[in-house]
Amino acid sequence: MSTTLQDLVNRAVFYSTEVQTHFGGLIADAEWEVDFTADPHLTFTADGDVVLRGRPHLLGSESSRDTTWLWGWENVNDFPDSVVGLSHDVRKFGAAEEVPELTTAELDLDEELALRLTLAAKEATGKWAHYPAEAGAGTTVWLLVDAPEIALPEPQVKVSVRALMQGLTQTTVSDHRAAIESYVGKRGIPVHQLSDGGLRMLFADGSADLSFDDERRISNCDMNTPLEGEAAEQFAAASSGTPAEAASAPGATTAGAPIPRTAAAATSEPSATETPTTPAEATSPTRAGAPTGDSAQTGAGAASGTDTTRTDAAAAGTPADEAADEETAAASAQATPTGKASADVDVPGADEPEPAADNEAPVASRSESGTADQQEPTDDSAKEDKPKKKGLFSKLFGR
Repeated sequence: MSTTLQDLVNRAVFYSTEVQTHFGGLIADAEWEVDFTADPHLTFTADGDVVLRGRPHLLGSESSRDTTWLWGWENVNDFPDSVVGLSHDVRKFGAAEEVPELTTAELDLDEELALRLTLAAKEATGKWAHYPAEAGAGTTVWLLVDAPEIALPEPQVKVSVRALMQGLTQTTVSDHRAAIESYVGKRGIPVHQLSDGGLRMLFADGSADLSFDDERRISNCDMNTPLEGEAAEQFAAASSGTPAEAASAPGATTAGAPIPRTAAAATSEPSATETPTTPAEATSPTRAGAPTGDSAQTGAGAASGTDTTRTDAAAAGTPADEAADEETAAASAQATPTGKASADVDVPGADEPEPAADNEAPVASRSESGTADQQEPTDDSAKEDKPKKKGLFSKLFGR
């Protein structure tokens, strides 16, 4: 049985969301510079100091002008293998798993395609940070990024619950339960199956009880901090390797263990969240060039007292940019990064002036030297027609 693009998105979305939020917190307010030579590097600086330097891998690029995605392995810019090599691994994975979207050089764009292909590439390669980079002329290049600083800290209940709810606002997740099973396995989070068919995620600082509807969508989330009572016993049993039947309630499992499925999957809309992060304006697509990014750093940790929060997520939820609690809002930087690329990029139509488009995010324009300068839109009416989203989170996602 072949794997579908949606399967890969389901497996990747929640872990990717947590990594992107962490990554965005590291580079907030920073400027970037990317080098696509034989020794590729992506550098973020703030006030003249390097805050992060990583290895970029060119996945592909999207063109809003041509409304297409072009995989990096097609390599129209003749970049060295050190830049596009990982994209070839994605193509090979797609061939083995029979995923046509990963083996077709050029694809027609829709609103979510670039992000969904990037999520699939993360699942295929195990590289979990990405950066959408504006290269001018309506083109955005999508990079996977290696850097030791991006490694996640120990799981925390508030951070994980927020990653689940934010992930559902980023793209379509057809099977919430399968997506959570993949997430807890990657994250090493112990889980306990509840008597009503729900799941309890267990953390050192609390627990989260998830309920599902008959289409395997998250319907409710009860978050409890600090860890105490039955959940504390279950966490202790899982941490010590005690068999599941010895835990305080039946059905305890460790992260990654199979959890029985109860109903068929169904496509769902983004769900409501307790503490949504305010997304930023989406970055525009590019064929190969330089990045701009954003994300919101979210707080975590156990409360000093007992904190019990219930989140209803059965119905279509409020977009993350429409509501945010004080903790998330305080962590969201209101900044537009600027940067440059030290490698020339072949951008179709770059010599022609690009017509102004309503509701389009600012794009970076290439100068003759190959650098990209941030430009503000000149059409004030566009801002009035569609208010800009604030914050770093969605910008780093490229949405």
